[in-house]
Amino acid sequence: MPLNMRFRFSPAKDGLVKVLGPLETEIMQILWQDERSTVKKVHRRLSQQREIAYTTVMTTMSRLSEKGVLNRHREGLAYVYTPAISEEDFVSMVVRQVLDGLLDDYSDTAIDYMVDYLARNNPAELQRLQRAIQKRTSA
Repeated sequence: MPLNMRFRFSPAKDGLVKVLGPLETEIMQILWQDERSTVKKVHRRLSQQREIAYTTVMTTMSRLSEKGVLNRHREGLAYVYTPAISEEDFVSMVVRQVLDGLLDDYSDTAIDYMVDYLARNNPAELQRLQRAIQKRTSA
């Protein structure tokens, strides 16, 4: 898994759009589902939902390859793209990067907020966190 990927985090956006652009997210969803594709096939899928230029899809997929999220290799005249990282591993990597940044710079605030957030919104996860802490501290 490429650990050197860096992305801008936009907390106000939803889902993977927090770290990828909307089109990048759509393209990655297609590639994570299909496992391999060409620009032509991805463009065809996206064109079923809205009007989009082939060159826009091509440029976006090329940039995802440059970012290390997609692998690209030539087969005949076309590039074939495959995910360089699974969706699950990508999400884990992003969560680690975000939390590392928050905990490195704002540890007290981040921890206090996380505990308060879980107490208000998900007490079962707060209990799971308590068990995980107990397990780590007693080992």
